[in-house]
Amino acid sequence: MTVEHVIYVVVNAEDTQGVPNLANALGGRDVCDAHIAAQADMMYASLCQQAEQLDPGARIVMHQGGGRNFRLQLGSGRLVAAGRIKSKVRPLTAADAANYPGLWAVTSRWYKKWPGTPGGISGEQIIFYDLKKAKAAMPTPITPMRGNKFIALHPNCTLHHRCSAYAHVRAWWEKVMSEP
Repeated sequence: MTVEHVIYVVVNAEDTQGVPNLANALGGRDVCDAHIAAQADMMYASLCQQAEQLDPGARIVMHQGGGRNFRLQLGSGRLVAAGRIKSKVRPLTAADAANYPGLWAVTSRWYKKWPGTPGGISGEQIIFYDLKKAKAAMPTPITPMRGNKFIALHPNCTLHHRCSAYAHVRAWWEKVMSEP
């Protein structure tokens, strides 16, 4: 598959709650908003293997986490931005924490095993995006499972219910990218 035949759903969620409650929905919104504002994503080392498959130019959509029962109130379970991967994932540094203090603060708040200080960085990584916030969010056609960070959608997908989502997500991605 070429870059143009795959769209990755980037799952933006917190991991302090473990249940779809109000705090989980607030955390999902805060994490997603921080990733869009910074055009970057700080992640656990355990998610880096998923990120390594992403090459610059790959198409992405940002999924705002949180229980679907908070969709109307907080926008949970929606695709809220579209764009492309800007750079390969790389090790996170203390300089990244200093250059992206808002992203560091939100990540520290909503990731329960995140290092308390930049001095505690040990294997965490950062990836950069080129994103456009959508004028109208789209309810997500997939349900991410715990541990999913980047979910590949493509025309020949064989992953149960995700298969039919590709054309729908592609049309939405194209619409967002063409918005002024």
